[in-house]
Amino acid sequence: MAEAAAPQVFTRRASGLVRVMSPYSAFIYNVLTMGVIFPWTYLWAPTAFQGSNLVAGILFAFLFELPIALAYAWLATALPRSGGDYVFQSRVFGGGFGFTVVFAFFVVWILQWVALSGWLMASLGIAPTFIGLGVTTGVSAFTDIGTWAASANGIIIISVVNAGVALVLLVSGFRNYVRFQFVMWYAILISFGLVLLLFLTTNPTAAQVKLDGFASSVDGISGFFATARGAAEAAGVNFNPPFWLFGTLMVAPIAWTSLQWATYSVEQGGEVKNAHVFRNQVFILVGSLTAVAGLLVLLALAMQKGIGTEGILTASAGYWYAVPEATIGGNFMFPNLMAMGLTGSWVIVLLIGLGFILNSFQIVCNCYIGTTRIMVAQGLDGLLPDWFSRVSPKFKTPVNAHIAYFLAALPVIYGFNKVSSWTRWTLGVTFANGAVMVISALAAALLPYRAKAVYEASPGARYKIGNLPTVTLVGVLGFLLGGFMVLSFLFVPELGLAYSIDGLPYFIVLGTAAFGLIVYFVMRSVQAKKGLKVEYAFQEIPPE
Repeated sequence: MAEAAAPQVFTRRASGLVRVMSPYSAFIYNVLTMGVIFPWTYLWAPTAFQGSNLVAGILFAFLFELPIALAYAWLATALPRSGGDYVFQSRVFGGGFGFTVVFAFFVVWILQWVALSGWLMASLGIAPTFIGLGVTTGVSAFTDIGTWAASANGIIIISVVNAGVALVLLVSGFRNYVRFQFVMWYAILISFGLVLLLFLTTNPTAAQVKLDGFASSVDGISGFFATARGAAEAAGVNFNPPFWLFGTLMVAPIAWTSLQWATYSVEQGGEVKNAHVFRNQVFILVGSLTAVAGLLVLLALAMQKGIGTEGILTASAGYWYAVPEATIGGNFMFPNLMAMGLTGSWVIVLLIGLGFILNSFQIVCNCYIGTTRIMVAQGLDGLLPDWFSRVSPKFKTPVNAHIAYFLAALPVIYGFNKVSSWTRWTLGVTFANGAVMVISALAAALLPYRAKAVYEASPGARYKIGNLPTVTLVGVLGFLLGGFMVLSFLFVPELGLAYSIDGLPYFIVLGTAAFGLIVYFVMRSVQAKKGLKVEYAFQEIPPE
């Protein structure tokens, strides 16, 4: 009787989510989520790994991520449901493992990305835009707004407003987000194209002169670039480093902090039209990965053309070595800020700034979208209170989960900007997020063996190399290559956890995993007292 009742308990209703996102929209979503605006490859890598080659490092990251993206194509077509990584891992490894990993390393740790998206909005979007407008229009009030936006209080206010507006948009219906996403998409393409054009149409000598004038208008100093370069050299920058192969390999994990999100659309798999079609998933996942890798390479080449090695290393020193002379208006020399310094047109400044602001806004949106869909799937399986899984009949969106995530993000936003040790405590974010993707690649490799019926019913089952399922090959390869990057975050000091000598970030990562495991056992016990065995859920495909 218990076995007969199991399917009725856990597939008694549909999720309530509806398929409103086309494959093209999902492709755009992944491109925006990967964030062509992310500056870390250009600000972090050059001085952290002096002698590295940015273009080669980005290409390594692309090659390392490619088998992971392919593995996800099999998973997404076999299990085209919202909750993505949680659904994959719980159906292959079991609920205790799948819940713990995805809840701890995504639902908990992506709260850090909500705070980070506010920082991006303020520091990478609003601050450079208003500083650029102040210079190009001569209106000092604009410069004052830009300086305020980069302050701790400014970032907190902007972050809360950013998260609040995203909450309202997403609660109003996922269809509204999909529509607005096209506005963000075209604005970002224009913005990024202008940044490339400005770098490609100048040279290092002319760029230095223009940046001198730009910095003089903002900070009232003269000889900015020469001063910044000298301070960078004094801090330890070698402006003529020999090529370093290992350093180039280590650029890959940094670039991967962008490219790893090529698979993030699987979290709303139940809201993507024809998500079960294999070629659609290849287009969404592999296509978006290829597009963003290409754009990142183009930006690296354009910056090399426009500001040269000296410019790149000087800008990087302001970030990695915290050289104050290599900042403008209290802002790091982000690629978009330098591009704004190369133009005298307020219209171009505004167009560049609008794209970066909108992409920053999209980051907080994707934080909500992915995690709330995971919570819905976990709630449907009985591993979170049913309240989290409820989807509004009117708006077709998980309103409760959205509100809960917004409230949970508020203390994280405050800590990110006000607690001096916060950055050190949260060094594990890149490791934790990456670990989820790597484990899902392993789930793909084991899909034909651990979830045989699901695999054989999927369109990807026909792809084999001899008697070996192709998904097993790409899954193992993705697990190994992704594992290389995840382990780099663990053991290479310049990349993350190992940067802290006291080991505290390691324990915080372990603590979040322990928290996820505790939640699992508590919810399993709660459901057992109701006469329900949550283990039955992992034997079924979740409700659509």
